[in-house]
Amino acid sequence: MITVEQIRFGYDGQITLDDISFRVEADSTVGLIGPNGSGKSTLLRLMYRALQAKSGSIAIDGTPVAELRGRELAARLAVVAQESPPDTPVTVAEIVLLGRSPWVGAYQGYSRADRIAAAAALTHVGARDLADRRYATLSGGERQRVLIARALAQNADHLLLDEPTNHLDIRYQHELLSLVRDLTNTTTIVVLHDLNLAARYCDRLVLLEQGRIAAAGTVDQVLTPATLEPVYGITVHRTAAFGAPQLLFGPAFPAPTPSAATGSSHPTEDTEGGPESAPLSAARKAIR
Repeated sequence: MITVEQIRFGYDGQITLDDISFRVEADSTVGLIGPNGSGKSTLLRLMYRALQAKSGSIAIDGTPVAELRGRELAARLAVVAQESPPDTPVTVAEIVLLGRSPWVGAYQGYSRADRIAAAAALTHVGARDLADRRYATLSGGERQRVLIARALAQNADHLLLDEPTNHLDIRYQHELLSLVRDLTNTTTIVVLHDLNLAARYCDRLVLLEQGRIAAAGTVDQVLTPATLEPVYGITVHRTAAFGAPQLLFGPAFPAPTPSAATGSSHPTEDTEGGPESAPLSAARKAIR
């Protein structure tokens, strides 16, 4: 379980995240969603201690990450960040073996058990045949599989992924997130831009807007037109396909006119039956 309580953080005197609190239950997958600049990646970096919060706390199974030493944290928490390893002449097997580092003592080499764990992780992600390839020669989808294998070899029971589907085609996006969702005994937080991927592969969602939580809950609770339209400024229609919610997007809303901004505050009904603000209702009429 990961618990985030009243996190506050800023760069150069500007508050980037303010009063962020939520909990990720064990063995579940939570998606962090929101527009560009809403604070998703920053929040993830705070979780794995690449950044330090001004106030608040982040805990893994009740233990604050601030109290965990580097090796202890790495044994509990694996990270697949946006930054990929440099294109050095190392093999895939060597990249994945790095995941065993928290379990290797000082002045010790990798053991046979470490190499077995790395091979098992590659097999789990369907990349065992890549073991002897140079990492630099892999495609984007293959690299992401290898990085997830490295995280699995780490044998941590908590996993953070920062936009793992970037630069992947549609098939690889679904294959990768299906793999992540099906991990057992793993608590996962994944940053996603694609809301339809979030709808299909996440158990719960946290929607950020300008550094604050705009909504948090199940997919059905968060991915509604009434919730998404004011955050993204775009028309949203929700339907269903292949057993999951499917979102369709229309034109972006024009800037509200003074008359719309000062109009009646009584809500109107949108196509999904939820309340809609007067400015959004006016914007809908303008684009129709």
